[in-house]
Amino acid sequence: MIIIINGPCGIGKSTTGEHVTWKFDRAVFLDGDYIGSVHPFEIYDDVRIEHLYQTLRILIAFHIERGDYHNFVIPYVFESPESLARLRTLLADLDDEIYAFRLVCDAQVLEQRLRNSSRSPDEVTWHLNRAAELIRIQEAAARNGDLGYVVDTTTRTPEEVADMIWTLVHDADFTARYQEVH
Repeated sequence: MIIIINGPCGIGKSTTGEHVTWKFDRAVFLDGDYIGSVHPFEIYDDVRIEHLYQTLRILIAFHIERGDYHNFVIPYVFESPESLARLRTLLADLDDEIYAFRLVCDAQVLEQRLRNSSRSPDEVTWHLNRAAELIRIQEAAARNGDLGYVVDTTTRTPEEVADMIWTLVHDADFTARYQEVH
């Protein structure tokens, strides 16, 4: 199983992803921000993004080939349905169970989370601006296609969000409906 967790910066993709990973007996946490951390970093660099997606595919294929791990959790920001679809297509032959979730929350809650984070003041300012931009981008893009099944995190801890995702991917009705659409 591959679980992709999408959403703006600061919403808790990585923390939620870690909690989802720990629910499996054996799983690999593949944080897109860390795996795709290159210097120099350009947000809108198609070559960098393709390199990240190919790297994720290589890592997942390696783990599956060795037989060690078959469950993967990937937190990353997807701004367009086409970008998410591109990764899903690259991974489709590796696993027939791929789920994507898009975390959302109230803008004031997201701002508070960012302000309470361990980021430096300069990082907080950058992340606040980027989060607001990503919310606008993702909301507009979601009207035109799939950015993941929406999970509202406004009143939930990362552990509760992970529990919700875990429950959904193990619910026969949800998985049947989800697989039908995807």
